[in-house]
Amino acid sequence: MNIKVLKFSAIIVLILSVSSCDVGLQEQFDFQPEAVDKVPFENITAWEFIQSRTPPLMANGRYDALEFNYFEAAIRKADMVNEYNQVATTDRTYLMLDNRAFTGNGNVIQIVTGSSSVPGGQTADETMDRVDTPAKLEKLRTLLRYHIVASYVLQVPTLFQSETDYLFQTLIPDDDGLIAFRRDVIYRITVNAPGAPLPTTATSWWEQVWAHNYQFNNGIGHVLRDPVRNKPY
Repeated sequence: MNIKVLKFSAIIVLILSVSSCDVGLQEQFDFQPEAVDKVPFENITAWEFIQSRTPPLMANGRYDALEFNYFEAAIRKADMVNEYNQVATTDRTYLMLDNRAFTGNGNVIQIVTGSSSVPGGQTADETMDRVDTPAKLEKLRTLLRYHIVASYVLQVPTLFQSETDYLFQTLIPDDDGLIAFRRDVIYRITVNAPGAPLPTTATSWWEQVWAHNYQFNNGIGHVLRDPVRNKPY
């Protein structure tokens, strides 16, 4: 028998055997998407959020690095609660400094007190009590003003084009108060990235945003693990 005829016969047998099976159609899965459109922090201010992230000292006498104990104490020491709690405008971006910014590479504690030493068990309020001269207090206020931007900076649409520097005014007036935001193609934000049109005193203190888009009823917040600036504090 011709080989081609054998192959054809085998194919016919296979088709008939499959078609004879009583296989029902799979029931279509009816997927019901669940819309989640609630903004978790839309009913609180930046200050109320910061206060909610100040757990007590851990068993080792230190604070959780990702919380805001020192930041909250610094804001109160600088008498700037109203800046974080105001509801007159939402045109605000709060660059929130977690505990790493105070004790890590940026070492805000060193900047505002003159010493990076933090004995185990010392509370954030006790550390900020070391801001004990008018000069130290003004330095602390300047540092905090650099971390409030007088615009609502969301990755998109605010930073419309990736790998492009956008200048924004902080609460420090004039050109000395400018800082630059840049986002990459996967939407990470860098502040004062190298190459931004700012003095080296700014770009040498560049920092990538650690956590993005905490939307409050008085603006938006991003988390930094080190401080930024334009001119020295």
